[in-house]
Amino acid sequence: MSDNKSAAKPHDNSSAPEAKEPSLKGTFASVMLLGAFLAITWVGVFILFVARN
Repeated sequence: MSDNKSAAKPHDNSSAPEAKEPSLKGTFASVMLLGAFLAITWVGVFILFVARN
C-alpha cells in the first residue's frame, strides 16, 4: 500500500534543479529605446503644432 501512496503524491519540484530564467536586458533596452523614440516624436510634433499656431 505504500507504493500507491507515493504514486498518488503530487509532483514536487523542490528536488529538481531550478532552471535559470533568460536574461531580459535586451528586451528592456529595446522597450526603452522604443519609448524614447515615441516620446521624442511626440514632443517634436507638439512643438510643430504650437509653432504653427
